[in-house]
Amino acid sequence: MSHQVIIVDYSFHGTITCFIKIQGFDAENNIPFEGVIRMVDGVPYGDLIREGTSNLSKESIRYVKLYLEKKYIEGYFS
Repeated sequence: MSHQVIIVDYSFHGTITCFIKIQGFDAENNIPFEGVIRMVDGVPYGDLIREGTSNLSKESIRYVKLYLEKKYIEGYFS
């Protein structure tokens, strides 16, 4: 199985800050996960994707960040 991310919900707080609830699967650690990511002007932040505080593998963190950045660029959160 490969890394997976599903956007469950999102909401804007102000003009550039978006909170995104996600669920997914870390294929390297073989664990499901869920959490909230804060995006500020297209940049994702949060403990779930911060190396050192997250239970996710480095590859999964990278996958989640790239996935959300791509969705932002495509206008998904507009």
